[in-house]
Amino acid sequence: MHILVDANLPRAEELCRIVCAGLPLTVSHFSERQPSAAQLAEAEVLWVRSVTRVDAALLRQAPKLQWVASGTIGTEHIDEIALAAAGVAFSHTPGVNAQAVGDYVLSAVAALSLAQDALPAGEVAIIGAGHTGRAAGARLAALGLSVHYYDPLLCGSGHRHDLAVHDDWQRVLQSTVISCHVPLTQQGNHATYHLFDDDSLAQLPADCWLINASRGAVVSETAVRNAIVRGQRLRWVFDVWEFEPQVPLDLLPHIALATAHIAGHSVAGKVGASWHLAEQLRQRLGSTVELPCLHQLVRAWQLPTSSLASRPADWQGLASAVLALYDIRVDDQLLRSHGVTASGFDALRRNYHPRVELISAGLPLFADGNIHVSAL
Repeated sequence: MHILVDANLPRAEELCRIVCAGLPLTVSHFSERQPSAAQLAEAEVLWVRSVTRVDAALLRQAPKLQWVASGTIGTEHIDEIALAAAGVAFSHTPGVNAQAVGDYVLSAVAALSLAQDALPAGEVAIIGAGHTGRAAGARLAALGLSVHYYDPLLCGSGHRHDLAVHDDWQRVLQSTVISCHVPLTQQGNHATYHLFDDDSLAQLPADCWLINASRGAVVSETAVRNAIVRGQRLRWVFDVWEFEPQVPLDLLPHIALATAHIAGHSVAGKVGASWHLAEQLRQRLGSTVELPCLHQLVRAWQLPTSSLASRPADWQGLASAVLALYDIRVDDQLLRSHGVTASGFDALRRNYHPRVELISAGLPLFADGNIHVSAL
């Protein structure tokens, strides 16, 4: 078996070799956004992340391919119709980096709040009540903010769910903080492509913070330019960009916090993706081998733990504790210094530093591995 793996899936080769012990196995890696034609020509299994486009053009270069798997929550980079037509199986890892994205949003709000010496007034709108949206919303609620969840698809699904969600778009546009956690879709009544266009941005409150850690084209860069020209003094936090890896240099000075699509790049998130893909491989092979537990794999990085013995007394203390563990401002400076070119942007992602997740670091906000909103 020949498995071709994105180099941003740490420990993937090690886990593949555990699963395939005693079987013929070749594991190779690619570090660019797209694998080379030579690599694809030999691949029977392809493991990717969100920056690799898997479509009919790629499949034509991969005649031996039997299974594609993405170590991500989203799947919009995958042409599932083309895969099905070619008889190639597909799977992904929903929820794998939700905690990391939640930490990213919390770090952003903590940094901006400390800078103005006050929490944002008004409501927080979480767009998308899936894994990442819930993780972000629970953290912001624990910080002391009033959070609501906008998810019209979930509202209209007819399924019972354990979270109060709504489909009131005007309530979103009246919120002081808005955080996007949706896939990129271009069709249907609730398409997310350019969800924030000229009309939407023009309706936002003057002090609104707009956070996008989902997909770049959810927010129109042209509409952002127009909002700036209109004199709207919004606080923008962008981890994703409409035309990445190209970063809009004219917008960058106006962005409060700008990062290189690394919101989900915690050690636990990336190693977790490798682990879940290896578990899928184990099941596909019918293997009875036991994989190392994810906790053991993550501990190999010797991640720091919080030195706090008790919960901080106020939001400032909690915000400072969050930034001591993960400071989004460091990633902001890295992008501005080294990520303004396409090659620099991808290098930041490829060489991203090991990042602790707040739960694994023992921050008192999180008890027993769960987020307890009532803790504050």
